[in-house]
Amino acid sequence: MNFFEYQERARRNSGMLVGLLSLAVVLLIGITTMAAAALVAYSRGEPFSPMQIGSLLGWDSVAAIAVGISAVILLGSVYKLRQMSAGGRAVAEALGGRKINISPHNDAEKRALNVVEEMAIASGTPVPEVYVLDDDAINAFAAGHDIHDAVIGLTRGSIERLSRDELQGVVAHEFSHIFNGDMRLNLRLVGLLHGILVIGLLGYWLLRGTYIGSSRDNRGRAAFAGIGAGLMVIGYTGTFFGNLVKSAVSRQREFLADASAVQFTRSNAGIAGALKKIGGYSEGSNLSAGQAAEFSHMYFASGLRRSFTNLFATHPPLPARILRLEPNWNGHFPQAAATKAAFGDARVAGFAGASPSSTAINLDGLSASLDNSIGNPGQDHIELGQHLLDSIPTELRSAAHDPFAARAIVYLLLCHRDAAEREQQQALLEKIAHPGVFREVQKLSSHVRFLPACARLPLLDLCIPALRELAPQQYQVFKRNLIKLLRSDRQVDLWEWALYRVLVHGIEGTPDGHRMSQRRDAQRDAARFLLAALAHAGHRDYLAANRAYGAGLEAMQRDKTPLPLASDITLPRLDKAIAIARALPPLEKPGLLKSLAACIAHDGILEAEEIELLRAVADSLDCPMPPLAVELVSKETLQKDTKAPV
Repeated sequence: MNFFEYQERARRNSGMLVGLLSLAVVLLIGITTMAAAALVAYSRGEPFSPMQIGSLLGWDSVAAIAVGISAVILLGSVYKLRQMSAGGRAVAEALGGRKINISPHNDAEKRALNVVEEMAIASGTPVPEVYVLDDDAINAFAAGHDIHDAVIGLTRGSIERLSRDELQGVVAHEFSHIFNGDMRLNLRLVGLLHGILVIGLLGYWLLRGTYIGSSRDNRGRAAFAGIGAGLMVIGYTGTFFGNLVKSAVSRQREFLADASAVQFTRSNAGIAGALKKIGGYSEGSNLSAGQAAEFSHMYFASGLRRSFTNLFATHPPLPARILRLEPNWNGHFPQAAATKAAFGDARVAGFAGASPSSTAINLDGLSASLDNSIGNPGQDHIELGQHLLDSIPTELRSAAHDPFAARAIVYLLLCHRDAAEREQQQALLEKIAHPGVFREVQKLSSHVRFLPACARLPLLDLCIPALRELAPQQYQVFKRNLIKLLRSDRQVDLWEWALYRVLVHGIEGTPDGHRMSQRRDAQRDAARFLLAALAHAGHRDYLAANRAYGAGLEAMQRDKTPLPLASDITLPRLDKAIAIARALPPLEKPGLLKSLAACIAHDGILEAEEIELLRAVADSLDCPMPPLAVELVSKETLQKDTKAPV
């Protein structure tokens, strides 16, 4: 099963989850109605029969009970889901997490941030925000609505007591939850279960109010106490069954995430070692945060102490997980002593499996890479991600973590490659950018100009967490300046547009609502338009671009149509096309990506910029595309790239 199939399954599972919890709501309505009818029958001294509910209560009362309970659950769920609208950040902050992307406090935090950044670049996902929970337990979580608002949370115990390989295994496990579509399902579980729990909380408040209120009306107090007790029973009964659903869904996904982590890192020792240390550590994986139970199904290992029953266990037992990873395990749990963390320890230097300098490629191989690597990276991608980070100068990596300097980096990435055009754009920046940001532009200009082409997209990804810290007014000014910069030369450079879209999508998430369209003809037109844009991007000659366009249409199995003129490729139309294409069903996106790949590879030659452009478009389509094997070049080629401006 590949990334797109997992995404489709996640959509189906979300519908199944809503169906199961809707059934729970119906059962709650039935229980409440029967309880109310039994109470009425008892007050009249009559025997109770379920067949007499209508005559005992009246159908108007039955309807009122159903509407009332449904309204309470709906409002409670909407309220909680609105609280969770910030995505993973809301979960991390609810658990007391502290963001470290901008200012890690020590070497352990730097190492943890480094591991997450490597994983993100290796998998083609935006660099997530990383939070540290001040807890001695060894645990972690991934939370968010999608890959663009994902958060990785790590406890202090995990970053201080796990080796780099073990920490890498834990982070790979959490990234697999991002790829498999588990995060959105997890947040929906939190919201829906909270709606059912609200009924029990209302009962608790009513029952509590009868003991602290006035004692003048004992009959009224008794009535409120009875209603409160009844609501508590109903609410917590619903929560009981809801937690059963949550636990059953969560346990199987943990086995899948463990297997995906092994596939990602090509090693079972790291993640198995982390699980063993949890078993041998006095603090285990039990979190002390007040809201730990609410998010128990999101953690790497159980965040709560086990009760006498495993019915509500959100994770399989540690021995069962370890034995799946190491069948010959002897059952011994080692002690989890503090591990000395050095920034960048055990790094892999250089390209993994560097290929000859020839850029000739095979389209079948490229298509297979798209099928097998999107949302499914391997150790070779991790090694390449490590090298790409190493190829970014230290000055740029430091600046990317600062909200002020990160703006300067993005301005420079969007500047034209032609020297004369670049000078005009920098003159424009001097007028429109913040003076301090422009000073950063001048200081970092040479570093960005000589950056290898394959490192530009990773550098942009490093900037996104810092840019999310901008105040809304600052971000709007920054965004307007970017648009002015794009339009300054009165022509569309597709690479510059793709960088802009990756940035905006990474910060803002979903596209504007008015750009969305589910019509099949609109989606077909959007796909054709993106093909035309890539064809013109790779060829100045119309005939050559038309051949590339035809290759893409053939791969898409569409009839040949005239290639739009280069003058028709405008920024608004590109934005609209990418927004429509993003709404394609998951299983239809591979076909679009393969047709785009066929377009840029039709002549058998693939430039580094072309593959990075394909990756940028894939990112905008919510398809995390890692660096591909065809991007690997020799060290001599890399050295040549670093001596010439991009």
